[in-house]
Amino acid sequence: MIDELHIRGLGVIEDVTLRLAPGLTVITGETGAGKTMVVTALGLLLGDRADSSLVRAGGERALAEARISPPPASAAAWLDGEDELVVSREIPADGRSRARINGRLAPVSALQEVLGSAVEVHAQHEHVRLARPDVQRGLLDRFAGDPHARTLAAYRDAYGRLREARDALTGLEADARERARSIDRLTFELEEIERAELDADRDGSLDAQLDVLEHAEELQLAVAEARTALGEDGAAEPLGVAVAALRRTAGVDDPELEELRQRAVGLTAEVTELAADLRAYGEGIDVDPSSLDGLRARQQLIGNLRRKYGDDVAAVIAYGERAAAELFALQDADADAAELEQRVDALTAEATALAADVSRGRAVAAERLAEAVDGHLADLGMPHARFAAEVATHPDGELHPDGADRVTFTLTANPGEPARPLATAASGGERSRVALAVEVALADVNDAAVLVFDEVDAGIGGATALAVGEKLARLASAAGGGRQVVCVTHLAQLAAFADVHHVVEKGLRGGRTVTTTRAVDEDQRPAELSRMLGGDATREAGIDHARELLAEASRRRAG
Repeated sequence: MIDELHIRGLGVIEDVTLRLAPGLTVITGETGAGKTMVVTALGLLLGDRADSSLVRAGGERALAEARISPPPASAAAWLDGEDELVVSREIPADGRSRARINGRLAPVSALQEVLGSAVEVHAQHEHVRLARPDVQRGLLDRFAGDPHARTLAAYRDAYGRLREARDALTGLEADARERARSIDRLTFELEEIERAELDADRDGSLDAQLDVLEHAEELQLAVAEARTALGEDGAAEPLGVAVAALRRTAGVDDPELEELRQRAVGLTAEVTELAADLRAYGEGIDVDPSSLDGLRARQQLIGNLRRKYGDDVAAVIAYGERAAAELFALQDADADAAELEQRVDALTAEATALAADVSRGRAVAAERLAEAVDGHLADLGMPHARFAAEVATHPDGELHPDGADRVTFTLTANPGEPARPLATAASGGERSRVALAVEVALADVNDAAVLVFDEVDAGIGGATALAVGEKLARLASAAGGGRQVVCVTHLAQLAAFADVHHVVEKGLRGGRTVTTTRAVDEDQRPAELSRMLGGDATREAGIDHARELLAEASRRRAG
């Protein structure tokens, strides 16, 4: 419930404070006095777009703030144990607007999150917006109630998942040709590398192996000559003589001589071992021409692989490992495509079934809404009008984010006439009444604690205006009397139903136009209604007429 609304520097308003109460509050005043700015301020507190042109000429900033109690449940995160909520919106003459919730800076979007479920504004010319198909569908869904809302939410979730799966499948299908080319290329490359059976250690020394084979005979001759020199008539024989001579002195206890003797023994053993190794090396040299040809062929094979896949054998092997992983991923993507097709089919079935449930919910709600609106239209002076909410399959037959339906509000304004879309079915005044009837029907099932109507009574007068006032008063008394209805109006017939009446007045102060507000006391109401009726606020005839309006309003409210 809005306890207090403070506006400063907004349009023609310099600084006003309106204290509101439960029930029906009407705000009246002459055209141009600034009464619609009250609704503008509420819109700003709900997150509407802020424009620096709203700042009063010559002012530095505009401010709208409201005190609300009890706070809506959606404001829990901002309360910190406090039992009231204060929201504000400041618009500098140059710069971005700032929002605050209980004194803390907040993003503008948070205003809608906190107040959107508690405060609802029905603006001027609502019948223009009401002609839009998306608005009509949204209104019908709202009227259908919570069970339908849950079904619609489930459908939207399924549709979102279906869109994601379709997009993923489309992406895979679009890449299928390129993926097939990549699979063929990688398969060929991988087979080529695998056929080579590369070994980093073995193939890394291939050049050295080839060099040995190409000089095999030369190496064998050199090894044989070296082995001979170390053998029978070579270095081994003198070393053997030296060792034998030194052994004959074994009985002499001379450490230096013993060291020389051990060195001679060691040299003899080393020369003997070296000769054996030379013999083995020489015997291991392959002089078979076919072996040389084989090594040269492998050298050429590895050279080709290195030109394609890496600077050395290790790099070629690493490339093969990466190619195998990429090939697996591409082949897995093909498997994913098959799985995605199955998923798309399953999600299509799920979304289609939920869309059918949504359609049934809309069809049931359409009948109830038509009945409710027709009843309100009869009260608003259109007893023969017939309203309908037509729910039909979308022309393209496809699923859409909000279901598979196209919703069209139609009106039969007079008996014998065909039903036509709302935008072309009636005059402007009739469309205003239809818009009001729809809004009242929706408000009957609305949980919002505060409903704001901005001159939705345009084009209405006389007895019909009394019916509008009665309906708004009944809205205010609905929900156990805890609802607040605020209505900006120029009709005395409607104002007669008010629990609280504020007048917005325009005057001059210091050579500038200044808007002020005043609350109309109960004993002042006849004079104010007389003024609204176009008469003299002090003339007895006008006062009597105003008193009759108040008595009629009281009688209707009691009934």
